[in-house]
Amino acid sequence: MTSSWRFVAHSEARRRALGFAKQAASADCSVLIVGPTGAGKDILARDIHQHSKRSKHRLITVNCAALTQTLFESELFGHVRGAYTGATVSKRGVVELASGGSLFLDEIGELPAEAQAKLLRFLADGSFWPVGGSEEKSVDVRVLAATNRDLAAGLDKTFRADLFFRLSVLTIVVPPPSREDLRSLSRVLALELGERYRTLLPAREVSAIGELASNGVYRGNVRELRNAVERYFLVRDPERTVEQNWRAACALDLLAQQGAPPHDDTAAVSQVHPQEVEKLYDLLFLTWASETRNARELSRRIDRSLPYVYSRLAKLGIKPKDLQSTEILERASAKIRAALAPHRSTFLQLLKES
Repeated sequence: MTSSWRFVAHSEARRRALGFAKQAASADCSVLIVGPTGAGKDILARDIHQHSKRSKHRLITVNCAALTQTLFESELFGHVRGAYTGATVSKRGVVELASGGSLFLDEIGELPAEAQAKLLRFLADGSFWPVGGSEEKSVDVRVLAATNRDLAAGLDKTFRADLFFRLSVLTIVVPPPSREDLRSLSRVLALELGERYRTLLPAREVSAIGELASNGVYRGNVRELRNAVERYFLVRDPERTVEQNWRAACALDLLAQQGAPPHDDTAAVSQVHPQEVEKLYDLLFLTWASETRNARELSRRIDRSLPYVYSRLAKLGIKPKDLQSTEILERASAKIRAALAPHRSTFLQLLKES
């Protein structure tokens, strides 16, 4: 069992979440972790497992949003040979592989109705039937689940109430990292990635990275923060200042078409045609949309009026209700990336000059 918790908590709300997690680790109940995308729900789930009595066994993660109804059942409960076309061999499901340990169901709110019913039956007593099987099996596994949705608001409409109460024996709300959290997180990441890239950074550089990262557009998203710090190592030149290296990392972000640099660093793209800059903003807008999943919340996030958000969505061919669809948002982002692809060489040149 590990002795430290990786979940960073400086703000009062995140310290409260960590306190509940420590209580959950000493118990053996189901836990529902709720919070925005990238807030660190997966890290907290791993911490709970690693500090529990099940830590000597496996923690297996399943991304529910990536599974169809058929795939979900086979992934969780396994299948026997010949259960369906292509099932040439029998396969154990993740609940069996995680026996004795923990099963982390990420994005649980994306489960289709039929899958919810099958999961509920399993949670009742730990028994299940492999797809196509003729024998019932039982396992001892603890279930941890996470979602960025307000499941309680859609009970029996989009999510089964009986499954919700079965999962949420203990609910932990994980808020976005505060600026202080991000500062600390980025410093930890700088040290971790420094070892990986075999680059020992001086303390003042680590501290400067923390300040720059905490002020960026990655606020509230730990995964994007990690990407930002890693890009720093990819472009780092010892002959440049920390600030110059950070701007180069932001330019690389544009090149990868995964977002955009902080608002005060947009000068790096001033040589690009205005239409391309507009497309880059559309890509960033879609990134924010996928994080908030709600027009009103998106309006607050970008500090613009709700009519502006509706207008921007309409321009991209997206209806407000489409914000709940990962597939629609990904399709819109892919279209913009394809439009920006011919300008890759321009972005490369900007990266060299930043």
